[in-house]
Amino acid sequence: MITQILITLLIGYLFGCIQTAYILGKLVRHTDIRQEGSGNAGASNVITVLGLKYGLLTGAVDILKGLLPVVIVRALYPATPALAYAAGMVAIAGHIFPFYLGFRGGKGVATLMGMLLAYDLRLGALFVVVMAALAFGVDYVAVGSVTVFTMLPIATYLLSLPLACQIAALALAVIAWIKHAENLQRIRNGTELHVRAAFKKK
Repeated sequence: MITQILITLLIGYLFGCIQTAYILGKLVRHTDIRQEGSGNAGASNVITVLGLKYGLLTGAVDILKGLLPVVIVRALYPATPALAYAAGMVAIAGHIFPFYLGFRGGKGVATLMGMLLAYDLRLGALFVVVMAALAFGVDYVAVGSVTVFTMLPIATYLLSLPLACQIAALALAVIAWIKHAENLQRIRNGTELHVRAAFKKK
């Protein structure tokens, strides 16, 4: 069982460490995306800095980063569904804390969506709807982001997953609030980029 857990953690983390935003920033603009815009290595900042098409590409790949580890680990260990769930959560952690970028990556929202869509399509769809409804409803991505991460430990508990998964989900929720603290402050100050404004970028 220890070997299975280690393989699960390795698969999840390595997928999560694929920093799409950083790679595109280097390829397209020869810059570190974390030094521009909001400073976040994620799809929303890529839209701001590089444009909509690159932002959508970043989001799609980041979703796959959460989806594929779940699919792979589920295929490897079909009798232990909690391992597939754990692989997805570790992919989120890898996205947030990539070892080769000084553990400073993105915020993990798209990767969270991919993880949940792969684990349970209905649950994933619910999270996507909540995220989109809040982001477009209040016109701020950060509001939807912190909400879905807050929902994660609740969903993990309701799925009756092991305590370790529940603790990890709670830790990710706390990290999400910390990572979004600057966004929430900018919302209060009226300086945060609106969703509709971001999508007007080409």
